[in-house]
Amino acid sequence: MEKLKHKKSMKILLIIAIIICFLFLAMAITITIIYNKYDLDVNKLTNLNNGIKVYSSSGTDNTLYNTNRSIIEIESLPEYVKNAFIDIEDKRFYSHNGYDLKRIIKAGMVNLVNQSKSQGASTISQQLIKNALLSNEKTYSRKIQEIVLSIKMEKEFSKDEILEMYLNTIYFGSNAYGIENASKIYFNKSAKDLTINEACCLAGLIKSPLKYSPKTNYENSLKRKNFVAKTMFEAGSISKQEYQTVLSSPIELTAYSELDHSYEEEAIFEACKLLNISERELINKEYQILTFKDDVLQNEVIKINNSQINKSENQYNTNLDSLSIVVDNSGKILSYYANSNYNLHNLRRQPASTLKPLSVYMPCIIHNILTPATYILDEKIDYNGFSPNNADKTFHGYVTTRYALSHSLNIPSVKALEFVGLNKSRDCLNDFGILIEKSDLNLNLALGSLKNGVYIKDLLSAYTTLANQGKYTGISFVDKILDKEGNIIYEHTDFSEQIFNENDCFIINDMLKDSSKTGTAKRLNSLNLPVASKTGTAYNGENNTDLYNIAYTSEHTMLTWISDLKNNYLPNNMLSSVEPTEINKNILKYLYSNIIPSDFKKPDNVEYLPYDTLEAKDNHRIVSPTSNIDRYIAYDYFKSDNKPIEIKISNNLDLSVNLDKTGANISFTAKKNKEYKLYKTVNEKEILLESISEKSGIINILDSNIFKYNEITYYLIDEQNNISEKIEIKPKDYLMNSLNNQIKNNKRKWYVKSNFN
Repeated sequence: MEKLKHKKSMKILLIIAIIICFLFLAMAITITIIYNKYDLDVNKLTNLNNGIKVYSSSGTDNTLYNTNRSIIEIESLPEYVKNAFIDIEDKRFYSHNGYDLKRIIKAGMVNLVNQSKSQGASTISQQLIKNALLSNEKTYSRKIQEIVLSIKMEKEFSKDEILEMYLNTIYFGSNAYGIENASKIYFNKSAKDLTINEACCLAGLIKSPLKYSPKTNYENSLKRKNFVAKTMFEAGSISKQEYQTVLSSPIELTAYSELDHSYEEEAIFEACKLLNISERELINKEYQILTFKDDVLQNEVIKINNSQINKSENQYNTNLDSLSIVVDNSGKILSYYANSNYNLHNLRRQPASTLKPLSVYMPCIIHNILTPATYILDEKIDYNGFSPNNADKTFHGYVTTRYALSHSLNIPSVKALEFVGLNKSRDCLNDFGILIEKSDLNLNLALGSLKNGVYIKDLLSAYTTLANQGKYTGISFVDKILDKEGNIIYEHTDFSEQIFNENDCFIINDMLKDSSKTGTAKRLNSLNLPVASKTGTAYNGENNTDLYNIAYTSEHTMLTWISDLKNNYLPNNMLSSVEPTEINKNILKYLYSNIIPSDFKKPDNVEYLPYDTLEAKDNHRIVSPTSNIDRYIAYDYFKSDNKPIEIKISNNLDLSVNLDKTGANISFTAKKNKEYKLYKTVNEKEILLESISEKSGIINILDSNIFKYNEITYYLIDEQNNISEKIEIKPKDYLMNSLNNQIKNNKRKWYVKSNFN
């Protein structure tokens, strides 16, 4: 019996052994097939000089040289630089054969639990293969290919050679590929001169260049840098003192001194969005980007911006960030200069008063709530504790809408927003392409205060819509994208859509022309150009943080922004009416040195009409002139469906004359915008008694030279030849009657006859 059981057990074991052998054989065959399926392209792996080709509109080659990787030999790097990357990215780099089984199992468990593919467990070797040879797609087949090629690479190259290729290939953000370029872009030095603190910063940001870049997320970068230092200390790569030094050290960015490529960086960012690919794929596919960049204008904008910023930095002993953009009104970006250590392509800041024309005055004009001539009382206000002030801390009394906008007064803006309503304001901003949060729907919107601010390029695009009389075009860097054979894979198409009525836009544009003549942007007035402009100063409750000037003509729109991103405050003496306006003034001066742009074309349904200034100010209504006195008549632009109304003014002149012993007491009610002449007729002779002008209310006049006349006739005439009722008096009769009454009252027995001459 035991013998039979033993034979049966042996038979089962034999079957299991055969199955295992078959499984191992199948696995071996599968692995062999997979291994042989993928070939390692050594030439592509080692050929690192494939920078992104970017061309200006004139065909000038502006290839981004920081994408054309500079090679640095591994031997020249300090040990702590190499260890920073190994300790944070791949602790077992020198012991594995291209993949780390422990990390793969751990990542697989995490992905299984989370039902995702977020954990990749890539070694340095795998990252190199992915970045140099593969796409960024997260699939298991690509992961298998990545592992196979990593194993093959480990057989072809030494660990130091792999690490060298890795450090010369990896992406560090800000269009910097390779550690040498990254060192120059962030710290303006060679990688061999990096400090431990700087090495930790660079090693930390490659996990997510956007999230951990000191240019875009300084606080995140600082935390990540310190985490890398902790990892190095725990691995024994740095001492405790070195670790503590890193923890107490800030990240000091230094501007790269080579030729500016901020335009090209933006063009690459836009190209990636257009094609829905990564920058690495853009490089590997050797695409060429043709842009709208005007090289001559770009160089001029750089000179103008640098000159003013350097002057201000020296004057106020501060560091400044600035951005100057020029677009033509078809939306083509001709010049883009980011004068900053930070990446500004996703810059989102408080728009301040630059939002007023878009969020307040445009909806008021659209809905016929305001005209440029409408008076608004600039006074102290309080809306449930919200009591803003004007920038000059002054209340100006009744001011026109034109004055309020061109001088960027806050209180009229708040009043106008409260009247037009928050929903209409939000809808108008949406049409301009500016999306705001639900929490932004409060009266702070009138001052340009938003929870998350706005993208600077969205703000510029909105003003381009105004410049185009309501046609939205969007703004673009990229004209065409070509593959390496020269085939067009993307081509920009001019696009426009009439978002706003041209009548409303013309009214806003004309009011903003006043800003450049007499308002907050009056520095532009000396140019003698038809240019509209708006300034803006953002305030964080303690200090100014952002300065803007946006200027536009019928042909170009430009925006200059200035801030200090590191400290988030500016010297109090810096003003939006000065520094950014001066930069835009000089750009305009260059653009129109030989030509003058045409003025904004007046639509047929906008009329230049007179209105009565007294009625506007005193009775708060816009009416046609009620007199012909020039000083009480003003002209402005009005939409045909919201022009001054005709009103009937009573022409009755309420003249009255009362006699007493002093003479004839004459009275009438005067209006300030009318001239009056008071006449008396004696013995058929007309005498001008008095001329009255610039007076309002009841006018009293005494004519004491009357008692020698039998009859006098008084009448009043205004400048429109309206004549009052003629009032006749008989002074001698009045005098005789008065004497007789006096005798009667004194009980005298005699009286004076009234008919003597």
